[in-house]
Amino acid sequence: SLVQLAGATDVGTYKSVLMGRVGALARAQGSLADRKWEGARIKDLVSDELTNLWPEESCDIRGPDVAVSPDQAQPVSMLIHELATNASKHGALSVGGGRVTVEWSVAADDLVLEWSESGGPAVQPPERTGFGSRLIEQLARQLRADISREWRPDGLQIKLVMPLALAAMGVSA
Repeated sequence: SLVQLAGATDVGTYKSVLMGRVGALARAQGSLADRKWEGARIKDLVSDELTNLWPEESCDIRGPDVAVSPDQAQPVSMLIHELATNASKHGALSVGGGRVTVEWSVAADDLVLEWSESGGPAVQPPERTGFGSRLIEQLARQLRADISREWRPDGLQIKLVMPLALAAMGVSA
């Protein structure tokens, strides 16, 4: 479906979009393999996606040592990739000096992940829903997550609340 639905105006853009999404899937597989397919650390998934696109100093990544289940790793990685791509094209990281902060915590049996952009251009809700936005919604449904967005003048804020698989909550080194 990624091949069929990766919309682009030209072949070069199509290739770039498709390779970015395939890369996100590959990085998630690498995180799973590092943990013997028992799950993936949120920190690794977020860090791998963000540092793939931007220098580390453009991003703040904070949260406890928490893992998601093997079934959750790819959708989480893809979701972060789509947010990161949108920030590069339209948001905080489309200009010099912009920042992205990703923080997460555990509340009861839920992972609460917050994405905050700052220092970029003024943002507004999009006029149309593109494939990336539809993919984010689909991934949130796959994760049984609630997702909320706020287009604040100082940057996009997103909150994702998803159930953690109990087996993945205990993280070992």
